[in-house]
Amino acid sequence: MTDIRIQDFGENSKPDANNDFVMTFNDNSESKTRLRYAFYSMVPDGAQTHNNIFRGWNLGALNSTHIANIQNGSFKDMFIGDYFSINNSNYVIAGINYKKGHGDNSSLGNHLVLMPQDWSKTPTQTLSPDGKTTYYMSDTDTTAGGFAGSKLYQTYLPQIQTKLESDFGAHLMSFRTIVSTHVDNSGAPDQGKWRDAKVSIPNEVMIYGTTLNGNNKNSSWYNIGDENSQLPLMRLNDAERNFNRIGAIWLRDIHSASEFADAGSYGVAYWDGASAPWNGVRAFFLIG
Repeated sequence: MTDIRIQDFGENSKPDANNDFVMTFNDNSESKTRLRYAFYSMVPDGAQTHNNIFRGWNLGALNSTHIANIQNGSFKDMFIGDYFSINNSNYVIAGINYKKGHGDNSSLGNHLVLMPQDWSKTPTQTLSPDGKTTYYMSDTDTTAGGFAGSKLYQTYLPQIQTKLESDFGAHLMSFRTIVSTHVDNSGAPDQGKWRDAKVSIPNEVMIYGTTLNGNNKNSSWYNIGDENSQLPLMRLNDAERNFNRIGAIWLRDIHSASEFADAGSYGVAYWDGASAPWNGVRAFFLIG
């Protein structure tokens, strides 16, 4: 190899990142690296850069190397759209250090924001809509008590958390989030609290980057809280905003005295009565 000059190689006019290799030289030794690995190896480590590249690779099961590279803030070889395969579920990276520095009384460490690639699961069921009997937000069309008063918040989020604790153990992180707790006579939330959480569902800003159908007459604080920027997954891959046409998902923004916002599978931001059977659950959570 040392007797061949670089200029003696032919030019590759159609590089294939999956099958082509580049040669690397280190003193008196040579090696080859697949083209796609060479590219990602040149991206600087850290949340700022890795938050701005969509890759979509299967990272396999979560392991100690992943956890170390999350906790040290390098996020080495982890990019938006990459996913972990754990207990027959795929969990996609939706953001990196998205909530770093947030919260009213906690100092949150380095973390990944994950969402299931499809529907959230409890230990006993998959929270996908059937168009007939699903009542994941509430059994009746009411938003009384805000998001905190919904069946999704009180019953299903704890069950999702149980499944995530089984999948991620001590690496499932607790964070602080703002939850609406009351709705005024016009159907707008007007009270809320900081609460501890290990799982929640997105608001409109996390999906679309702006408020749309939430009733924010009394301030967007109650619907949006501190999760007030678009998740990198939604920004970098437009198909994620309509859940890859898998189905509509509930959002926590209150639209009226009887309706919550949702993100439709046709790319439409909409709202539905709280007992509507056509919306499923795609929750987010943090690991680190």
